[in-house]
Amino acid sequence: MDPAETPESKNDVQQATAVTELTRNPPQHRLAGGLMLVMIVTSVLGGAGLSDFLWVSGLSALASLILLWDRARAVQQIQCAIFFGIGFICLLIAWLQGYRELPIKQLLTQNHLLISLLCAVSFLRLITQTRDKRAKSTGNGTRAFWQTLIGVHLFSSVINLSAFIIFADALKKGLTLDRTTATSVQRSFALAALWSPFFASMGTCLLYAPGARWADLLFFSLPLCAVGFLLTWAEHRFRLQGGLNDFEGYPVNVRAFWVPSLMMICVLIAHEALPEVSVLVLVSALAVLVPTLVLSVQRSLVTALLTVRDFSLNRLPDTYGELLLFFSTGVMATGISVLMLKNPFGLGVSTFTPEVAIGLMAVLLFFALIGVHAIVTIVAASAVVAPLDPDPLMLALVFVVTWSVGSTGGPISGLNLAMQGRYGITAYQCFAWNLRYTLGMFAATSIWILLRFS
Repeated sequence: MDPAETPESKNDVQQATAVTELTRNPPQHRLAGGLMLVMIVTSVLGGAGLSDFLWVSGLSALASLILLWDRARAVQQIQCAIFFGIGFICLLIAWLQGYRELPIKQLLTQNHLLISLLCAVSFLRLITQTRDKRAKSTGNGTRAFWQTLIGVHLFSSVINLSAFIIFADALKKGLTLDRTTATSVQRSFALAALWSPFFASMGTCLLYAPGARWADLLFFSLPLCAVGFLLTWAEHRFRLQGGLNDFEGYPVNVRAFWVPSLMMICVLIAHEALPEVSVLVLVSALAVLVPTLVLSVQRSLVTALLTVRDFSLNRLPDTYGELLLFFSTGVMATGISVLMLKNPFGLGVSTFTPEVAIGLMAVLLFFALIGVHAIVTIVAASAVVAPLDPDPLMLALVFVVTWSVGSTGGPISGLNLAMQGRYGITAYQCFAWNLRYTLGMFAATSIWILLRFS
């Protein structure tokens, strides 16, 4: 033992570490993390048919929001307050018009499945290793381009934005990303929103397009995902400046693909065995159970449970942004739906035809490009088109494409704000670099809707 390393000094180090951890995660935030785990568990139980647990899920989410409110930035707090205000103003107007029910349960649980899904999938980070530590690069050129994009896409489909940041950080040159790398990694991440049940986009679309099934939607969205990859490849392959010849790839840990593969197989099996249970419920349950089982096999059950507990207390609070956004928009959705019930809004059409769907998609993408979050427009659009009895799959496809394409094309989307803040790319570049891709995906989706739904 080093003479300087006395028991007293070791105790001092341990105390200092504890103080640092306490500073990073004060007691109220750790309590919020514990409540968020309770929210996930009770949300799954409620979704499985034990409806009384929905109250516990909703109240746990509300308590977590209050405990984590001080962690949010001022702009997030203002945004959240606006959504709360819209929801309660709509309820007030409906009450003045004679509506006398107070939908407390709906206010608490409108988006509880989405919130639980987002919190639950974060546990998958415990068993995911994206990088092959034995290699420094996959090489240069087209092969490296495709290997990197597939890696970003598959890992993002399970661990979401975490995978995007891991890959982008490794690929940046200096403090920024070049155009080819930035747009390729960005789109590869966003395209996973078209089909992955672990994305909030899919949960939102299934929730606000009642009757749509995830397994059925895949047959419509996966071809569009392939189109997105081809558009991205073609743009960089034939672009005069930049191109793929000098593209330096990311050393993907191919052996770690078992995590996305295992999760998708588990979801498909569970969805087939329990078709009456929402895929959001199944994903939330599996996203916690699978890492726990894997860690139990790799280490021990006690270690796995302790890891889950520590992750809940220290890392779940990091999802405060999603908690605020989806809880507040759930309140807004409740208010809008109640107001629409009292005041049906006519679009001047009687049926939700493919042409109407394309027009709706154009409007939603326009709002995405000017900075309105997809969930806000999806909530409003769902209430507006509900009287038309739309085809659930066609509506869900419009919503999921809007979310995916809007996140890359909208200069102030959450994804592009991350690009600007972390990699020094301007809002104009985010818009201009992706404009042709946005128009191309809109055109491809429009043709696909006309072919499949006419």
